[in-house]
Amino acid sequence: MESEDRSVFDLPYSAPTNTFSYGKSVDQVIDFYLPVESDKPTIVLIHGGYWRPEYDRKHLAPLAQKFADLGWPVALIEYRRIIGNPDAMMSDVISAIEEVVGRNNKLVLIGHSAGGHLALLAANILSVLGVIALAPVTDLVKTEELDLDEGAASDFLGAPASLRADLDPMRQPVLTVPTTLIHGDLDIRVPVAFARDYVAKAASSHIKLIELENIGHFEVIDPRHKTMELILEQLTQMG
Repeated sequence: MESEDRSVFDLPYSAPTNTFSYGKSVDQVIDFYLPVESDKPTIVLIHGGYWRPEYDRKHLAPLAQKFADLGWPVALIEYRRIIGNPDAMMSDVISAIEEVVGRNNKLVLIGHSAGGHLALLAANILSVLGVIALAPVTDLVKTEELDLDEGAASDFLGAPASLRADLDPMRQPVLTVPTTLIHGDLDIRVPVAFARDYVAKAASSHIKLIELENIGHFEVIDPRHKTMELILEQLTQMG
């Protein structure tokens, strides 16, 4: 694989303000990163990792802390990542978001990669102010066809992608809330064509793509990167 900027993984871990369990599994937890005071909507942050169990929420902790430092309450959610059991994963994501709704019913979903996929699905189920999908996996059929991340879609679904249209953003109803996809044109993990196709198919004025030149897959979650300004602009418009 071509070289890519993975320096975001070298940032020190930021401990949450507090952690809440919404189920019995160690993966059914929410890390809250809270400013001293805020009247802003809560950001529900959903991590990626091609739905695999080895990738957890901790690599998004620096981003969560940055949002909190800027006055945004953040709920960084974890969810069970059981190979071949996508329904448990989706159930956890919805349950976690519903738990956050009980604390603040004004939410913006931000998801990265497979987390962007989950955010797009969740926004068709729950009431949110908007969605910001960072380098999202928008098409499970193409993910399967291209064998991205060595069979990630097949492992995740435990079935052919064509049989799970309910879990495929490209085959779900067009979202009715403001939705921004932010994707780098040098992304070698999730092709930027996925985002282009999703926005083109939606053909909706409130669903847009911000395509970034010379940006890869991980810069979009790096709190030190200029992409933070773009994310904050979109957040302010939604919240």
